[in-house]
Amino acid sequence: MKPIERAAKAMYDAVQPDWDWKDPDAELLRRIYRESARAVIAALREPDELMIQAGAEIVRHIGPDESDEAFLNDAANTWRLMVDAALAERGP
Repeated sequence: MKPIERAAKAMYDAVQPDWDWKDPDAELLRRIYRESARAVIAALREPDELMIQAGAEIVRHIGPDESDEAFLNDAANTWRLMVDAALAERGP
């Protein structure tokens, strides 16, 4: 299951509506959940400082000769690329 679909299903599971996710007649509702999930993920695209610092810890082990600013930029860009990849996926 792709990230957008997983997020949409998780949102559905959290609410537990009175319809079945697999119901063929519920495609419009599934689409609403998918678009809502896409909007949430897009809103999370910009990492906050704690996320950047956490990502920088991993990046530091890859290129230990870079400056601290380069680590932070690499970590933030890695996060953005990962989110962009999730948002680029289409369909269920």
